[in-house]
Amino acid sequence: DELTELVETFRNSVVRGRRNAIANADKLGAGLIAPLGLAPGQRLVFVPHGPLHYLPFQALRVDGRYLIETHPVAVVPSMTIATQLAKRGTRTDASLVAFGNPRIEEKYDLPGAEVEVRQLAQLFPRNNLYLGTAATKTQFREAVSRAPIVHVAAHAEADQVDPLYSRILLANENGKQNFLEAHEILGIPMRGTSLVTLSACESGLGRIAKGDEVLGFTRSFLSAGTSALIASLWPVSDDATEVLMSTVYAELAKGNDVQRAMQAGQLAVLRQPKLAHPFFWAPFNLIGNWRMTVGSP
Repeated sequence: DELTELVETFRNSVVRGRRNAIANADKLGAGLIAPLGLAPGQRLVFVPHGPLHYLPFQALRVDGRYLIETHPVAVVPSMTIATQLAKRGTRTDASLVAFGNPRIEEKYDLPGAEVEVRQLAQLFPRNNLYLGTAATKTQFREAVSRAPIVHVAAHAEADQVDPLYSRILLANENGKQNFLEAHEILGIPMRGTSLVTLSACESGLGRIAKGDEVLGFTRSFLSAGTSALIASLWPVSDDATEVLMSTVYAELAKGNDVQRAMQAGQLAVLRQPKLAHPFFWAPFNLIGNWRMTVGSP
C-alpha cells in the first residue's frame, strides 16, 4: 500500500545516503507525526506495525527539524512487552561486560571495535572485557547471564529467510569459526541484564511475524530477559558509531536514562557536518525499557 511504499522509499534514500532523504523525511513526518501536535521534549515510545518496524522514527522531520532534535525516541515491539517492562526496575548496576573485535581471520578484523570497547570500559571501572581470541561464544554464554550491561562490537549478519539464524560472528574456537545465532540466545538466562548493545551491522533486522513482532535478535534478547536493546537497522559507519556509542555510555555513566542518552548520542553525530546525513546517526534504535538508568539511587 501507499504507506509501505513511502517507508521503503524513505529507508532506501537514507541507507544509500541520498539527498532526497530529507524531502522523504519531511513527507513522512508531515503524515505520521505532525497531526499529533506533540509538545517539544515529550518522550516518544513507538509501537510499530508492519513496515514501520523498519522505519527510523528519529529521522522523520516536522517543521524542518528531525524528530530526535525535539524528542527522545524509543521503540517497543508490542504494548504487552511495554507493560511488562514498565513493571521492572529502572535502575541497574554500573557493571559492563564487553566483547570487541573477535578474532576470526584477517579480513574480519575490527581494530576500531577494540578501541571502542576499551574507551567504554574507562567509563565503568567494574568491567570485564573479552577482546580478540577471548571474544568467544563460550565466553559469551558464561559472562552475559550475570552482566547488567553487555556491549558487543563485532560483525553481525542478518538472515532474511529465517531471522532466528541471524548471527553474531565471534572468535574462532578449536580452530573453527563460531557464530552466535539468534535462536541460541533464547536459551541464555538474561533476566539480570538491563541493556544489550549490538554495535554491529544490521543487528536489529528480522522478519515480521503474524503477531507483528520482529523475529531475530530483538525477539531473542528480549525473550531471554534483557530489558533494553540497542541495535542497528542498516550497516553502520565506524566513525559515526564511535561518536554515538561514546556519547551514549558517557551519558549513562552520568546517571541519565538510556532514552535521553540515545538522543544525546544521535545528536552528537548529527551535529558533525560530515556526519549530518541520517545514514550516519539514525541507524541505531533503542528497543525496550526506555527508562533504564545506571548506578546507585
